[in-house]
This record gives sequence, C-alpha cells and structure tokens, in this order.
Amino acid sequence: MQNRRNPPARRGQTNPASVRRPSTRPGARPAPAPRRPGRAQPPKKRKTFRQRLVGWCVLAVVVGLLWFALDTVITLGIGTPQFYNVYVNGVSLRGYTREEGFALFENIEQEWQNKSYELYFGDTSWTFSPATVDADLNVEETLVRAWNFGHVGDLFSRKAQVKSLQGEPYYLTSQITYDEDKLADFIASIHAVTDVEPVDAVVAAEADGPRVISESVTGSQLQEEETLELLNDLLIYASEEERIALPVETIEPSFTTAEAQESLGESDPIGACVTSVDGSSRDRKTNIYVALSRFNGMKVDPGETVSFNAVALERTEANGYKEGIEYSEGESTTGIGGGTCQASTTLYGALLHAGVTIVERYNHSMTVGYIGPSMDAAVTDSGSKDLVFRNDSDAPIYIYTNVDDDNASVYIYGQRPPYRYEFRSVVIEDDIQPTSESIRIDTEGRYATYTDEKVLVTAGKTGMRSQLWRDSYDWETGEKIDSLTVQISSDYYNPGNNIYYVGTQTRVTASPTPSIAW
Repeated sequence: MQNRRNPPARRGQTNPASVRRPSTRPGARPAPAPRRPGRAQPPKKRKTFRQRLVGWCVLAVVVGLLWFALDTVITLGIGTPQFYNVYVNGVSLRGYTREEGFALFENIEQEWQNKSYELYFGDTSWTFSPATVDADLNVEETLVRAWNFGHVGDLFSRKAQVKSLQGEPYYLTSQITYDEDKLADFIASIHAVTDVEPVDAVVAAEADGPRVISESVTGSQLQEEETLELLNDLLIYASEEERIALPVETIEPSFTTAEAQESLGESDPIGACVTSVDGSSRDRKTNIYVALSRFNGMKVDPGETVSFNAVALERTEANGYKEGIEYSEGESTTGIGGGTCQASTTLYGALLHAGVTIVERYNHSMTVGYIGPSMDAAVTDSGSKDLVFRNDSDAPIYIYTNVDDDNASVYIYGQRPPYRYEFRSVVIEDDIQPTSESIRIDTEGRYATYTDEKVLVTAGKTGMRSQLWRDSYDWETGEKIDSLTVQISSDYYNPGNNIYYVGTQTRVTASPTPSIAW
C-alpha cells in the first residue's frame, strides 16, 4: 500500500521525503553535501613507449634540420655572393664578388698586355710581350666557369662543390690565342743566333808529327720545346722576373783543342800509312776525306774496340758522301761512297805498323792499284765487310788523318809496341785469267753493229793469291828477330770479268744467184 504522504518521485526528480536534512541537534556532524547528478570522471592514463619514440624522432628531425641549415649557412656564406676557393691563371678569387672578380681581371689583362720580358743568351737579348705574337687572354669565359663553382645547381650539389674546394682549391687557366706564324718567326730569330754547330780541333798529320791547325769551337742549340713552354708560361702567368735566360744547350765538340794538345804532348808516333789519290775524281777524293775525317783526333782507350763502318757512318749523301768508282761483282762501277775502301785501307796500314790488334779485316774481290796485295782492307756499306780493331796496349792511342789532292794519310800516336814492325807482301800465284764474262748491248754501235758480232772491249783484271808477313825488329839495335816473323793473312783476288759488246742489228744474208743452163 502506497504512502500517500510520500508519493514516489518521478524519473529525474528527487523525492523530498528522501532527502536527508542536516541534524539540528547540538554536537551533531554536518551531513555531507549531496552529489551532483552527472557522468563519473575517468582515471588519468600514462603515455605509451610508442608515443615517446615518435616524440624523440620528431625532436631529432628538428635538430637535424637546424644543424643542416646552420652548416649550409656556414658553408655557402651569407650576404653578397662571392667566389669560393678558385684560382684563375694563378690568381686567387676567394672572397671577391662577381663584379669585383671581373674588374680585377680587367686590370690584370691591361697590365698583361703591357708586360714585356727580356730574353737573353750571352750578350744578345730579345724583347717578348703578348703584343709580339698578337696574343689575347680570353679570360671572360674562364671567370664564368670559376663563378659557377658553388653558385650553380641545387643546394646539395652547390654545398658539395664548396666542401670540396675547402679541402683543395681548383685551378683554372684561360685559353690564350696568338698568331702562330709570328711566334714561329720569333723563335726562328732566336735560333739564328743561338744555334752554333760544334767544331772539332783539326790536327794536321805530318811525317814529323801532328800539330793543331784549327782550334775547337763549342756549339749551342736552343731547346725549342722548353722555349715554347717558357713563352707560354710568360703569356699565362705574370712573372716577377723581367730578364730571363733562354734554355740553350751547350754542345761540346767531340775533339777539343785541350784534348788535341794533351794527345800531342803525351804520345810518340808509332804508325803511319800514306796512299796516293792522284788521278782520282773530285767526288772520290771527297769520299776518302769524309770517311777519314771522322777518325781524325780519335782517342781509343785501352781495351776499346772500334768499327770502321760505325765511325764512317752509312754511305749516303746526307752523311756527306758522293758517287764514286767502286768494285762490284768483278767489274768497276759507280756508287755512293765509292773510294771509302781506300780510306779503310790507309787506316789499316797505319794500325798494322802501330801494333794495334786487328779483329776483323777482308781483302777486296779484285786487286787495287793504290796499295800492294794483302795490304788492303775492304769495307761495304751493308756491313758484310768491315775493319774492326782493338787497342790492347796499356795506354790510349790517337788517330790523325789528312787528305789533300795527292795523298791520303793516317798517323797513329801512342805507346809504341814492343818491336818495330815491317810488312812484306808475297805473291803466291799471279796472272789468274778471267773465266767469266759480261755481255752488253752496244746501242750506239761504237764497238759492234750486228747481233752475231761479239767484241771484247775490256779485258778483266787477272786474279792473284798473296800473303802478308810481319817482321819484327828491336827498337834499339834494329836487329831482326826471326822467331817473331808471323803471317798476317792469306788472300785470294778474283779475276775480273771480260766485257763484250754485241750489236743491235740483224745481219742480212744475200740470196745466191741462180745458174742459167745454156
């Protein structure tokens, strides 16, 4: 049964009867305040590890960005853009603005155009400047390239370029243009003064001893590659020096006056040979002179071996040789260097008397008229025949040569051999008749007219067998020492070819006249 005095409260309303009123009794506790209606407060949650990790990452990114920004500012700089650690033509542009760098090189180019240098050799000098060869520095393009370092590209590439330049500067050189013909003419004018061929001392070989008749001259040669490099450097880089020595090489003669005087003062004449050149053509005499002149003043040290062909050089016009008479395949013919064998033969005779060891020697294919049999020494340009000798004495020997219109002479000075030597040419077999022939067509009809006509024009030289013997004599008493007589060589000289000429016309045979029967 419901209490009518206290009806039930509706939803959302408070029943007054159920409300607790505070006690009015003395000493009673106050009733607690009523709780307001509403939702309950949730408990406070703590942050998870994942949330903390994300926070740390965000912080690290922020710090990294700040550091990158700071490093970029430090690297690239702030304010007006400037050149970085770049050099142009050896001049540092670091710290210059673009306008300042270009203005700097305007002044440098103006000074460069007016700069001149004195190049000298000895007492002669030449003035050189960019104007000498119409040179142009062409620096604008190079300055643009220098400016692009650290100023062109994205931020990362620019920064990488500047970082690289901090460790090592970059050097640029502008392209210089000039008139090549004017440069060649300038160098040629220097060559005309600096280039001097060395000249050997000349010793006249005479019977009573050699003497110096012409002093040696020291030569010089401009080093062209080094000179070009020097001029190029002067065009590109400003030099503090205004007077510069040219790169000129000194070339000493192979036989100086001092060496000639020394050889004449310390040696005695120990060997000589003279052959006649009278009747030889001018070109043949030239060949003999050219070959022997390369031995004039030669010093041969103890133990040294010398090859005639190596010293006389290849028989070519470039080496000074002319066309002369020589022997080839049993006939007398002409060729470049003809007559060189007389030079080697004259040298051979002097070497024999000086007691010099002969390592290699060949006789001619046929006998020669300027020296006796077995006294000759044939040489060929191909090297198949050579005269090779060696100094087996304890002191140097010196060779002196001379050729005039009458004779070719070789004199040898040095330590005299143990004995005085004389040589004997002994003919073993003479007058060996030719067995081969050469037939030539007489196109001019001088000797033969018809094809069946064979005319002997030149009889071949007769052949010979011979030997060379050496006799030894005591220097003091002049007594011959028979036990020391030795055979030096045994030689065979071929007979020459008989030379025949035949005509070019066919002989016509007349037909017989027929007989008439009566």
